[in-house]
Amino acid sequence: MKTTRHILAVLLAAAATGAARAQGEAPLRLVNDAQLWFSAATEFKPFRKKQGQVAQARFFRKLRATVELDLRLKENASELNQTNINAGLFYAITNYMRVGSEYRYSIRDPYSANRHRIDAQLRFKGKKGRLDGDFRTKYQHSFVAPKKLRTELRNRIGLEYDIPKWKLDPIVNVESFTALHYTGNRLVGMRYDLGTEFRLDKNKQTTLEITLRHDREMNIKEPDHAWVLALAFEYSPKKK
Repeated sequence: MKTTRHILAVLLAAAATGAARAQGEAPLRLVNDAQLWFSAATEFKPFRKKQGQVAQARFFRKLRATVELDLRLKENASELNQTNINAGLFYAITNYMRVGSEYRYSIRDPYSANRHRIDAQLRFKGKKGRLDGDFRTKYQHSFVAPKKLRTELRNRIGLEYDIPKWKLDPIVNVESFTALHYTGNRLVGMRYDLGTEFRLDKNKQTTLEITLRHDREMNIKEPDHAWVLALAFEYSPKKK
């Protein structure tokens, strides 16, 4: 009889311990959202030829600066999530390859601290027939606590097809996000884009890109799956 009572007590204690652990561990929770992103950007030569100068050094001819303002709405596009201010410098090594770096300051919602980050980028592009392709790899570091996923390697491949006698050519991008962390490197997100771009003026200096984006986070406690409608406006002055 004592043995039976002892076994029953052990089983009840084990069940209570398991329940306490289950309550203490936060279960994985999937967050779904529809978002709306707006951005306005420009790319220009930071150093122009001086008046009367016939030629310019190759380095300054190939150097480009970028500035971008990015607004992002979450909660089914009803709440401003963050405002990003980006500035970058890029250098065209060849017609098919360029390197650069970009800095971002991110103004978050009232419940989150503002953040900033910096990255290094390498991009390749090419064309075959009516198909344009590009590949971009980016090493990105956010200035946050070390326990967070603050360093990422991002790889993106994109394709654009030129449809004859059609202005809205389709653009497809796929991008992966890999966290580089002391607890182990792992894939933490995927991004899929389907969009198009068209010119707003005859000089081809102003463009509007419309993209339907799907973001999928993974291997984190609360992964976010978001559908995003992104509207990107870009102005590029004439090269001089």
